Amino acid sequence: MTTKPRIRMTMRGGELVPVRAQAYEGGSNSKRMAGKGNLQSGPNAPIARSLPLLQARSHNAVRNNPYAQGAKESYVSNLVGAGIKPQWGDKAIQTLWDRWVQECDADGVDDFYGLSALAAGAQFEAGEALGRFRYRRKSDGLSVPLQIQLIEAEHLDPNFNSTFQGRLIKMGIEFNPIGQRTAYHLWRYHPHERLTAEINQRVPVPADNVVHMFRRTRPGQMRGVPELTSVIVRLYEIDEMQDATLARQKLAQLFGAFVKRKTGHDPEDDGPNFGTLVSMPGEEGVEPLSEFTPGGIHYLEDDEEITFSSPPEIGSNYTEWLRTELLAVARGVGITYEQLTGDLKGVNYSSIRAGLLEFRRRAEALQAHLIVHQWCRRIAAKWLDVAVTSGVLRIANYWAQREQLLTIDWIAPKWSWVDPLKEVTADLLEVRAGFKPRSEAAGERGWSIEQLDAQIAAGNRSAERHGLVLDSDPRATARNGALQTALEALAKDPDNEEDNS
Repeated sequence: MTTKPRIRMTMRGGELVPVRAQAYEGGSNSKRMAGKGNLQSGPNAPIARSLPLLQARSHNAVRNNPYAQGAKESYVSNLVGAGIKPQWGDKAIQTLWDRWVQECDADGVDDFYGLSALAAGAQFEAGEALGRFRYRRKSDGLSVPLQIQLIEAEHLDPNFNSTFQGRLIKMGIEFNPIGQRTAYHLWRYHPHERLTAEINQRVPVPADNVVHMFRRTRPGQMRGVPELTSVIVRLYEIDEMQDATLARQKLAQLFGAFVKRKTGHDPEDDGPNFGTLVSMPGEEGVEPLSEFTPGGIHYLEDDEEITFSSPPEIGSNYTEWLRTELLAVARGVGITYEQLTGDLKGVNYSSIRAGLLEFRRRAEALQAHLIVHQWCRRIAAKWLDVAVTSGVLRIANYWAQREQLLTIDWIAPKWSWVDPLKEVTADLLEVRAGFKPRSEAAGERGWSIEQLDAQIAAGNRSAERHGLVLDSDPRATARNGALQTALEALAKDPDNEEDNS
């Protein structure tokens, strides 16, 4: 006698289904997972298909949706702010850089830090930013004959693919046989500008002359996508919901009253009375009701009535629904809900500090990996090469010490604290206990330790020249503000052990 193996069953989705041992439900084709993310693709095929429309919708959202616009502004102001500035080790290089910063824009509008903010905004809105190096003549009068032309990502066509003579072009980017980028095939003019559409053409630009800044989320990814990509549907649905709610409120104010006219009976008529309309004074007939006027009195025919649709109401849940949707938008964009909306209701010190710390970790990662590594370092290296090769800077054995010269401290703007007293007190205790070096505390505030010490020394010298005694100078005053005369006496008489602190 043979027995059938027992099949373990479990209740799922209201029905009994067999339990499959050693299986991931997320990787199964069960009823619950049918049609959910079954399409497999590489990192670039979905971008090539969707990027133009994603960019168009992202541009439109930033133009017209206040939440999208606010998210972009918060992203740029926190990542770049007033500018991520380099601290060159050589004073002559630093002085020349500070001059060139004012004249680096090929359009003649922004300085270098303004261009950096514009590039970060373009990367947020379109997924990527493109900067093209423009070499100039010495006769142009620039401190260094080099400028940067910032162009929109649409100049790089994601659907331009080709292979010829052993060369491979994918998504507008040309690669050599070992996978290195050798050229970018850029439209000479913006492809969506009508005035230049007829004379537009692609131009291959060497990769060494292009800065391509984008956030890569999958290995092998060649192009970036807008930061609004995961929430773009939600943003448009929030707009539609708010429009529908506003239209409903407007509709409620359109009418004040409806009057149904009475019918009379002619006593001389013995026939059946079907009702005779009693006209209002001064009226010869009755006009059909075709529209409402706010606060108006609307007259109906004897056989007319008005019926309104009754869509499901959100009512008092509307505010909570909107807040839930905006929480998802903030999370998808990578900023806090308070930054997205400006709503500080129910926020306390601990909660907002926890949210800001999480956001700042992400912002610091983007500053290091995106803004500094892909944008600032590339531009600084090209600038220094051009400054030396054009004869503006004379550095002996430059190519031998180039790597050392390009070891730059990029200083981001300091963070503003929720409660400065608590933050500074905590830093002071950590530094005094030896858990944190002064250089780290200075860097968190946007200073290099050399720059901070130089500024402190300059301030002390200025105070001495003017005969000022400040309680911020520990050489002259104690922590309680008392002059350090007793300490000076102690220095002269070491045997005096009186506590003068």
